[in-house]
Amino acid sequence: MPLDKKTLLKKSIAKAVQSPGNLVAGAVSLAASAVMWNPLPLILWGLGATGWVSLAATGDRYLRKIEEEERREHEAKAEQDRGALLQKVDAMLAENPIAGWTRAGLLPDYLAVYRRLLEIRARVARVLADRADLDAGTRSGILQQLGYMLTAYLNFVRERIVYLQILATIRPAADASREAPPPPPPLEKRRDSRLQPVRAFSPAAAPLPSVEKRLAEVGEKVQQLQELAKQEPATARTRQWHIGILEKQRDLLLECQKRDQCVVAQLGAFSDVFEVILGRVSASQFSATEVASYMGTVVDQIVETERFLDSLKPAMDELIGGLETG
Repeated sequence: MPLDKKTLLKKSIAKAVQSPGNLVAGAVSLAASAVMWNPLPLILWGLGATGWVSLAATGDRYLRKIEEEERREHEAKAEQDRGALLQKVDAMLAENPIAGWTRAGLLPDYLAVYRRLLEIRARVARVLADRADLDAGTRSGILQQLGYMLTAYLNFVRERIVYLQILATIRPAADASREAPPPPPPLEKRRDSRLQPVRAFSPAAAPLPSVEKRLAEVGEKVQQLQELAKQEPATARTRQWHIGILEKQRDLLLECQKRDQCVVAQLGAFSDVFEVILGRVSASQFSATEVASYMGTVVDQIVETERFLDSLKPAMDELIGGLETG
């Protein structure tokens, strides 16, 4: 984020005051005043330094230097935050049932895609470094935008995993054990003298949870409660209260499904976006304005998706809260 003019000027003045030349001149003037017992050298240095600092602080040299330092600090912080986020996502993907779904090909290998995006960003950086017709600001801007997209990708993957974990956990039907995968068969022994164990059969990964199936379970449970209310009129009020809870869960599931569909669509676009950017910066007739415009459109789309996800976050939180208290 660029600094405002007031903050930039303050930092520039501080940088100018602390410059080696200014500090050395001040030290010499102070020593001369002490030796001569005359404050004139120090006064003259003070007057000259004030004017020099004013001119230097408003000059392009210090302003550019400060902007460059701020840019590097911002990039370092973004890289650090992205590294921490990557570790969290990596740990989430390593947990079951997510890991099993990935191994079975039911989910994309999100980390492999991320590594591919990193590779493309590195190639873009090399191409930009070789283009003498680009200034440092343009190169930095393109790489910063790609860095933002990498972070957004990891955030979307995290949202996808959370949704699938929620969907896999919800069991509104009366008998949730029907969906539990069968336990692996025990080890058997060969019918020979060595009695070597046979490798146990590895069961196939459970299918991805289906929101349609969960909604059907909710409908089935509601129907059961309605029948019980008719059979047992004394429990009708309690049954109706329970039905209200299930209907609320159904509404939350539908909201979260919209959220997940948006995440899946956005995740599917990242690889193509990075490939297009690499192709454009590698073209012989390179237009920095065209690339900046394209990347700006992509970033706007990502921001719009993030806002949509935020708007549905209360539904996710409520669904998670229901699981924790259920």
